[in-house]
Amino acid sequence: MWPSSVRRWYAHEARRLGDQADTLAALLHVGTAYPAGSRVLEVGCGVGAQTLHLVEYSPGAHITAIDASQVSLSQARARFRDHPRSGQVTWRQADLFQLPYAEGSFGHLCICFVLEHLSDPRRALASLRRVLRPGAPSP
Repeated sequence: MWPSSVRRWYAHEARRLGDQADTLAALLHVGTAYPAGSRVLEVGCGVGAQTLHLVEYSPGAHITAIDASQVSLSQARARFRDHPRSGQVTWRQADLFQLPYAEGSFGHLCICFVLEHLSDPRRALASLRRVLRPGAPSP
């Protein structure tokens, strides 16, 4: 069990990220609607704040949301526990540089607020390109 000070910090950070996602949703997601039946990989989903908007704007898409942090994924799952479209999202802990998916597994990628935290964003983009279906838009 985490100390109460750490739990408070994580709760505060989850609220901050949720507020940020809600504030920027119109700017970041306007016009972003993935077709019904499409497979979308959301990279660095964190606490699921952006994921919430992705499922709202793309009700028929299936989103695989990955993050390196199990703590963040637990918070994301909790955020979606009672969401009516929770079945559209698969949560998975994964390393961006060693994605556990076959080539061409996804038709779309969503990556938001991740690349600026990486020491080698080009390598990350190459890893992501591998899992994009041939002919899919480039990341």
